Amino acid sequence: MNQPFDAELIERIVQEVIRRLVERGIDIRSAATSEDKELAVSDKVVTLATLDGHLAGVKRLVVGGRSIVTPAVRDELNDRSIELVRR
Repeated sequence: MNQPFDAELIERIVQEVIRRLVERGIDIRSAATSEDKELAVSDKVVTLATLDGHLAGVKRLVVGGRSIVTPAVRDELNDRSIELVRR
């Protein structure tokens, strides 16, 4: 018997996904406004696989000050006019 998802179950699922991402060192957060959408990635090495499916509508990619950003990522950011910011 299929039961519909309730808000509490959905919240638990979301929290578990966030916990697992943080555990893996992935911190992907979107800014509140769509005009100035920001994607933050805390990986030590940022590859195209890291960003796969996350660049739509993004205007700024924020990475750690010591993160390695691959040339392929830099090319993709340039092609999409996405600013690279180190923090």
